[in-house]
Amino acid sequence: MRKHVFITLALAAVLVGASIPPLMTGFLSEGGFTTTTTQIPGGAPPTYNLEGLKKFSSYDELADFLEKVLAVNKWYPGPLYGPLIAMREESGGGAGSQPASKTNVQVEGVDEPDIVKTNGELVVVVSGNKVFVVSTLEKAVESVIAFETGVRGLFLYKEKLVVLAESYGYYYEGVETVQYLAPPIGAPKLIVYFYNLTNPENPVLLGKVSVTGYMLSSRLLDNYLYLVANTNIYEPVIPYVNGKPVPLETLAVVDQHPDAYVVILVVDLEELAYTTYTFLIRSGGWLYMSLSNLYIACEKPLWLAEAYAMVLEAIAEHMPPEQKGEVLNLLNQGLVDRAYEKINKYLSGLSDNARRRLLDEAVSRVNAEPRRDETTFHVFTVNGLSIRLKGSFTIPGLLLDQFAMEEAGEFFITATTETNYTVTADFLPVVYTIYYENQGITESSFKNTTGALYVGWSNTMMDNSVFIVDLNSLSVVGSLRNLAPGERIYSARLIGSIFFLVTFRQVDPLFAIDVSDPDNPSVIGFLKIPGFSEYLHPLSPGRLLGIGVEDGWLKISLFNVTDPVNMSEIFKINLPSTWSQALYDHHAVTVHPERQLVLIPFASYGGGGMSSGALVIKYSSDELRVDAVLPHQSCVRTVYVGGELYTISPGLIKVFSLKTYEELLEIPLQG
Repeated sequence: MRKHVFITLALAAVLVGASIPPLMTGFLSEGGFTTTTTQIPGGAPPTYNLEGLKKFSSYDELADFLEKVLAVNKWYPGPLYGPLIAMREESGGGAGSQPASKTNVQVEGVDEPDIVKTNGELVVVVSGNKVFVVSTLEKAVESVIAFETGVRGLFLYKEKLVVLAESYGYYYEGVETVQYLAPPIGAPKLIVYFYNLTNPENPVLLGKVSVTGYMLSSRLLDNYLYLVANTNIYEPVIPYVNGKPVPLETLAVVDQHPDAYVVILVVDLEELAYTTYTFLIRSGGWLYMSLSNLYIACEKPLWLAEAYAMVLEAIAEHMPPEQKGEVLNLLNQGLVDRAYEKINKYLSGLSDNARRRLLDEAVSRVNAEPRRDETTFHVFTVNGLSIRLKGSFTIPGLLLDQFAMEEAGEFFITATTETNYTVTADFLPVVYTIYYENQGITESSFKNTTGALYVGWSNTMMDNSVFIVDLNSLSVVGSLRNLAPGERIYSARLIGSIFFLVTFRQVDPLFAIDVSDPDNPSVIGFLKIPGFSEYLHPLSPGRLLGIGVEDGWLKISLFNVTDPVNMSEIFKINLPSTWSQALYDHHAVTVHPERQLVLIPFASYGGGGMSSGALVIKYSSDELRVDAVLPHQSCVRTVYVGGELYTISPGLIKVFSLKTYEELLEIPLQG
C-alpha cells in the first residue's frame, strides 16, 4: 500500500541514538523555583544531537505545522454522514522501623503512584483533595494537607512526600503567551508538590512544579521521579511548564502526524532539581518502565481519513491519466478534501452500474491487504536526569494494559489484540433541506442531489499476538500470531522465561508461552477453565494467583505452573455477588509473603443491601482459603505495618491485629 504523508507514522532510522534536550533545569526551594539552563546538578552540562528530528526555528513555523496537522485530523467530507469509528472492546521509598507493605508494582525496584503509601512509620492517604499523614506509632492523624485540586497519587522517598495533583479550568491567565499559539485552555494542569515530612505534624513545602497535560503515568526509580503528561492538540497550542511555554530549542517532532504533545518531567529527589523534555507524537496510551528504559506506547486505531485516502487512491487508478495524476498528487500532499471533491465529481458523472462496479473494484483492491490497528512504542533510555530517545518500533494491535509489556534482558515482549477490518464504500444521495417563508409560516422541502461518496470500516474478527523485539535493533525478531481467534486478552504476566497470557470469550484459556528463545516463542501450555482472570500475580515458585470473574462475580484462583506444559487450577474461591477494585487496579492487591496472605478490598451485594471491607486470603502450595473478612465500608486499600493490618477508606482507617484479625481501633480521617 502506498503511504501518504498525512497518515505516515513511521520514524526515520536516524532516530536511533538521538538524545533529547532538557527543557530546563530547575532547583526547588521553599520560596519557589530558580531556573538555569547551564548545568544539571551533579553532572556535566546537557548535550544532545537532534539530527533527523524535525525542529522549528520560530513559533510561527510551529503554528503552521500544527495547522496542517489539524487540517488532516479534522477533515471529514461533510455533516451528512457521521464518521464510522473502528470498534473495539474496552476492558476496562523509604523504610520504617517495622516491616511494612509496599505498593504492588509491576517491576521490582520501580515504584508506581498510589493513593496510599506507607514507610512503616507513616501511612499517607489521599482523600479527595486532601492528603492525611497518619502516625503508625501514635495511631493518629499528624497533619492534613489540603489542595485546591484533586490528588492523583503519591510517592514516599525517605523523608520526602511527593503529591501529584491535577486541575482543570482556565488557569492560564497572566502567563506568558506565544503569538499564534494559544494556551491549551481546558486541558488539565499537573502540579507536583514536594514536602519534607521529617516532622509529620508540620509538613514543609519544599517546592512545586507545574506541567501542562493529563498524567499518562509516573514512576520512581532510585531517587528520580519520572512523570509523563499528554496534551492533546485540538488547535495550535503549546504546553507550559511553570507558566512559561516550552522553548523551541527543546521541542522535537517524533511522529510526522502527531495529535499530542508529550512532556516528560524528571526530578532528582535528593537535590530537588528537575528537567523536562517535550515531544510531538501521537497521544500516549500506556507507560512501562524498567530499571534502565522508559517506554511510551502510542496506540493508532484506524482513522476514517485513512479509509477515505485508500479508497480515493484505488478509485484514481481507474480514472483517465490526467485526472488520476491530479488526485494522486493531491493525496501525496495530504490534501484529502480536494482529492475527495475531484473523485466525487468523477463518480457523479458515471451511470449507477458503472459507479457500482468501480466502487466494488476499489474496495476489493483496498481489502486485498489486511488492515489492523497499530501501536508505536517510543523507547527512552534513562540515566538520572538525562533521557535519550533510543528509537521507536510499531507492531500490529492494541494493548490491554501495562502488564502486556515486559522487558527481559535485551528484549522487549508485548502482547496485543488485533482487530481485522475491511473497508466499505457507497455512493449515496445527499438530501438538502430548503427552508422558505409561505404567508408568514416557515416551511421546508427536500432536494436530492446526485450523491456523495461514503466510506467506512467494518470489523471482521479479533485475534491475539505476542511479539519479541530486539532492543539493540528495535526490530521484531520473534512472534506468535493468531492466538485464540475471536477472543481478546484479559491479563498477562512474564515470570522468568514464561509469558502467561489469558484470553476470554466463553472460557478462560491460560496460555504458557516460552520466550527463552526470542526468535522462536512457542505455546507450551494451555489450560481452559470457566471464567477469566483480570490480574495474575506470582506467589511462590510454581504458583500463580489469578484474580478474575466467573459467572459475573469475583473469582480467586491458584494455578500450579511448576510444569508450564501441564498447568492446572488446583484451587479456586468463588464469591457470588462480590466485586473487587483489584479487578482493574493492581495497586489494590497487597501480598504479605512472610505470612502467605493476599489482601484485597471487596464489595458484596445481597440480602437487600451491600457490605464491604477487606478479604484476607491465606495461601499455601496447594490451597486458598478466606482467613478473615474485615468489615470496612468503602474500603479501597490495605497495608500492613509490623503485626498490624490497616484497612483504608476515604474517611477512615481501621487497625486490625494480623494475628487474630481483631479490630484494635479506628482513626477517622478528618480535618
